[in-house]
Amino acid sequence: MTDDQRLWLWLNYATEHNPRLFYALLQRFDDIEEAYLAVRHRNLEPFGGISESVKNRLLTASEDQFLDRYTGWMERNGVGITTPESDDYPTLLAETENPPSVLFYKGTMHADLPLPIAVVGSRSMTDYGKEVALLFGRQLAEHGATVVTGLAAGIDSFAAWGALDCTISDCPVIGVLPCGIDQVYPQGNEKLYNEVIERGCLMTEFLPKTVPQKHVFPMRNRILSGLSRGVVVIEAGERSGTSLTVEHAHEQGREVFAVPGRITDLYSIGTNRLIVQGAAKPVTNVQDVLAEFSAYTQEEDGTLNPNAKRVPFSSLSETGQEIYMAMLQGEKSADDLLDWIDATPAEINSALTELQFSEIIKQLPGRVYALDTIHTVVTFDADTPENDAR
Repeated sequence: MTDDQRLWLWLNYATEHNPRLFYALLQRFDDIEEAYLAVRHRNLEPFGGISESVKNRLLTASEDQFLDRYTGWMERNGVGITTPESDDYPTLLAETENPPSVLFYKGTMHADLPLPIAVVGSRSMTDYGKEVALLFGRQLAEHGATVVTGLAAGIDSFAAWGALDCTISDCPVIGVLPCGIDQVYPQGNEKLYNEVIERGCLMTEFLPKTVPQKHVFPMRNRILSGLSRGVVVIEAGERSGTSLTVEHAHEQGREVFAVPGRITDLYSIGTNRLIVQGAAKPVTNVQDVLAEFSAYTQEEDGTLNPNAKRVPFSSLSETGQEIYMAMLQGEKSADDLLDWIDATPAEINSALTELQFSEIIKQLPGRVYALDTIHTVVTFDADTPENDAR
């Protein structure tokens, strides 16, 4: 563990895995070491406005031997950590808003898996749901994807077991816990827990000894979608936590798919509704999912397939170029674009149609648009400063 990682571990402990607070405090200093030294000298003035609880944790964690005991426990229990500054931190997750400041993990951490796909669904399920989860998990892994799962009972666990049935994959599954890395979730899931560690990676942003509680699941769900290029929903009831994962996926610009179910099944209400509302694309087999990601190779570096379309930036209309540059900053609605660029509504609508037709952008639910980086790569001319566009 590097010195910088120890310091990130210190501030992560003090902020109780609250990434928003973590980054807000970090912005008050030139670097994290400056923040640590201020606390070591009992100078809490730069930390004004935070609770007494956080101040006490800052002081406690800065005491001699605290980090030694903390990291010693991790070493004895085979726990690693990665931070957004580490080379092995998941690239897709790092691109999301307020990514976890520290990920605790067991197994092998990968920064750039070529095709991570989350498979989520109901804890209670039908035999049909179980069969589909096993099938999708195994076939996704066989085609070079990594199944990302919350390991909950039901669809999540069976998708993980399906992925583990694939013996040719170096990393068939990633499990994301809603609790500390020292906890087994759900209780009695030790066999799957250990298999995931052996064959893939088990991770969490929550501090050791954190137990699963209702309020942590939405936080865990944003990691599920953030780690993934797409999310597949297999069975979800009318009121389901799966809907939170879908919401996070849309916010992060991820593709969402749903396996249709019988209209008489209680656990198909949620999935069928996602399809009807246009919040998810219907899929009936793994090939339907893989077709959306055909531009990605199965190489470890996640590079784009040579057959992916290349569109020169200079070939876009002037308004199209401005829209592309705006969307490099994140997804935008047509109204957002009116505020970003100097163009009329008609010019913006025309350019949006042009960009959609070229598969440079895609439309999300609610007439929100995002870059379609899966199917098309926009290339820059030699006289166009690419760094300025990024």
